[in-house]
Amino acid sequence: MGFDNLQRRIDRLEQQNRRLQSTLVLLAIGLLVILVMGAKSSWNDGVFGELTAKKITIVDSRGNHLIYIGSDEKVGTGLSVFNTSGTKVLSLGVTADDRGSGILVSDKHGKARLGLGMDMGVPSLAMSDENGNKFIALGGDSRGYGLVIMDGNEVERAGIGFKEGHTGVAIYDDQGQSVRGMVVEANGTHYSFPAVESVAPADAQ
Repeated sequence: MGFDNLQRRIDRLEQQNRRLQSTLVLLAIGLLVILVMGAKSSWNDGVFGELTAKKITIVDSRGNHLIYIGSDEKVGTGLSVFNTSGTKVLSLGVTADDRGSGILVSDKHGKARLGLGMDMGVPSLAMSDENGNKFIALGGDSRGYGLVIMDGNEVERAGIGFKEGHTGVAIYDDQGQSVRGMVVEANGTHYSFPAVESVAPADAQ
């Protein structure tokens, strides 16, 4: 696989996670059914056989937004859940072009902490710290998989990837520059970089 292939895989993973956060828009009609059907707690509750709407907002007794469900032809369809302070803490949805879908979980301050989604058939996951900086990102498909670990400045510090039977591991310095890595190819040949010595499988010697 080699360091270059591993690096390209890591770069693609970063792009997928950025696209997830920038295109994520919110979905889940099933939750609406649970919330608005069969309610019996007060005189103005009702049971609906069918409800059709482009946008729905659920509020508490003081008018604070709790749940928003909506659809936009250019953006997509989705659902947002807010905490008692009015901060969005959960979003899920699908993009208008059907190329992506996902879930974004935020902390009580509204900063994204966990993202999970599909982008053009490629699943990915990203975790962020309290400052909103990603520290773990992973994803992949039938062509290969990758995991990246980053520091508090979102500088890549370690990565592991698998593609077409080849496995690679890389370690980076605080500038994101590779300082050490190891590759095991599909045929069993393995080596380190910076190169120390290439070792062929026993049956090839």
